[in-house]
Amino acid sequence: MISETSAVKGYEKSAPEVAKEMEAEMNAIKQVTVANNRAPEVHVPEPEDYDTDLEEESKLIRASRKSKQPRHEYPRCYTVPMEERPRVIYMRACHKFNLTPSSSFLKGLTSGVVKLNHQNLGPEGARAVALGLVLCETVSELHMSSNNIGQSGTKYLIDMLRENENISVLNLADNELQTYGAQLLCEMLNENDAIISLNVSGNNFKPQDAHLFHTMMSYYRCTLKELDLSHNDFGEYGGKLIGEAIGNNDTIETLNISWNGFGPNGAKAIAKGLEENSCLKVLDVSWNGLEDVGSEMIASAISANDVMVDLNISANRIGMKGLGLVLKALSSSKSIKSLNVSRNPITFEGPVVAVQTILEHPECGLESIEFRDMCVPRQFLPILAKINEFKPQFKVKHGGYVIASDILHHSMEQRMETVLNDPMMRLLQYVHERKLRLADLFFQFDTDRSMTISEGEFVAGIKKAGIPMNDEQIQQLVEKLDVDADGEIDFGELKLGEKKYLKRIEKIGAELPFGHKKSNSRPASKMSNARSRPASNTSRPASQMSARPMSNSSRKTERPKTVPDHLLQPRTKSDLAEELKKLTDSSSSESEGDT
Repeated sequence: MISETSAVKGYEKSAPEVAKEMEAEMNAIKQVTVANNRAPEVHVPEPEDYDTDLEEESKLIRASRKSKQPRHEYPRCYTVPMEERPRVIYMRACHKFNLTPSSSFLKGLTSGVVKLNHQNLGPEGARAVALGLVLCETVSELHMSSNNIGQSGTKYLIDMLRENENISVLNLADNELQTYGAQLLCEMLNENDAIISLNVSGNNFKPQDAHLFHTMMSYYRCTLKELDLSHNDFGEYGGKLIGEAIGNNDTIETLNISWNGFGPNGAKAIAKGLEENSCLKVLDVSWNGLEDVGSEMIASAISANDVMVDLNISANRIGMKGLGLVLKALSSSKSIKSLNVSRNPITFEGPVVAVQTILEHPECGLESIEFRDMCVPRQFLPILAKINEFKPQFKVKHGGYVIASDILHHSMEQRMETVLNDPMMRLLQYVHERKLRLADLFFQFDTDRSMTISEGEFVAGIKKAGIPMNDEQIQQLVEKLDVDADGEIDFGELKLGEKKYLKRIEKIGAELPFGHKKSNSRPASKMSNARSRPASNTSRPASQMSARPMSNSSRKTERPKTVPDHLLQPRTKSDLAEELKKLTDSSSSESEGDT
């Protein structure tokens, strides 16, 4: 078993020595003779009068069989394969240190990627991991961020990495390695040339620790391709050393040095190093307070070496003037593809200035600019549309629009772009250009005349017809059309796919392509298509008709005339006088008769 000395005093024996002790114990166990349930009988020809130890032993065995007394059974030994040794050693180390074995570690031994992030392993847990990986040849990635391994745990891991040259990706972020851990890491990297990706962010490295990384990057046998030194405290002094190391290094392609407080002075040294560097492609210097001057110097250096692909200068107190200087410096660079200037005080006019600069310098290689927290005004859209005419892949990632109506306009454009780039659109376009029917296309693809199109026939038909689709788009179209997922497409499914696609275009309010007509928004009424009610041949009985009273509204009565017709005609004054005279004469004669 593991010696108590190595368990208590961590610095007297290194991890490889303790692992070798465990392996020696395992080899000793293998050499033990195992007693089976039935012991073999050994027959050796000897004289009858000569009693040997073997005979005595066989007599004892036979006696024990007759008495049927249980014999002592020894533990059965087995040969541990090489691929199982790391697991066995790790389990024994956990038992020795009173630790709970990590299932993530055991799974990682099989998959080759050990992920132990945020498990609070501590120094002893790191020690058990180191012992398990000393003889391991299958693990290529080790992730142990935020585990509080401390200095002693760092020493165990570094001793393991000196012996194991199969691990290529190492993540020790947020473990408080400090100066002691930085020294062990840099010394180990001088001996181990298998590690190509190292993440030591958030380990409280100080300005004086930058000397160690400067030496490792400049003079040591450095084979790193990716290095993350973010979230430390290098300061301006550390920025000068890191900048000089960038100029001396010729292997690192991705470097993250954000959140280190370099300031404008540190940016100046970094810019000088970038001018001499010829391999760095991705650089993150965000959250360093570079200001306008520092950002402009870094951009000018990147334009000079023409190697950088991705630059992140977000959250560096860059104003409108600094943004203009950065874009002007990068306008002549053909290698730069992505620029992130988020979280800078550039107001909503910054995106407009950016796209206007790209429009004026079409030779610039930028394909993506990020303004994550910045809203863009309405005048931004037409400029972006002009850029997309000669650079379709150019994108701007922003935080929305200043005017709410522009959001709807933008979302409609995105939906339109998605619909028009659908593989079904290209299929229908082919049918329209050839003046074919959908049925003609179906029979063209159905080579075996089975009235169904298999996936192989569909792919072959698309490629033979020369329809511009890649393999991924063809597979996507097959999955959409094959509704019942039987691996074949019939004509009904093809027609249904066309109908669904045209409905998608109708929903976004676009005009249907290729002469298709819009369907009515409201379905026809069922009553309009129904037959009118036939007239009844049987009439209602007369008794019922007479008994039913008639309403006043249904009666047709003429209004009585109160004025004679001759009075309604126009008359002269003489006629009126004669009529008045007749009335007076008649009234007088009536009065005489009464008397």
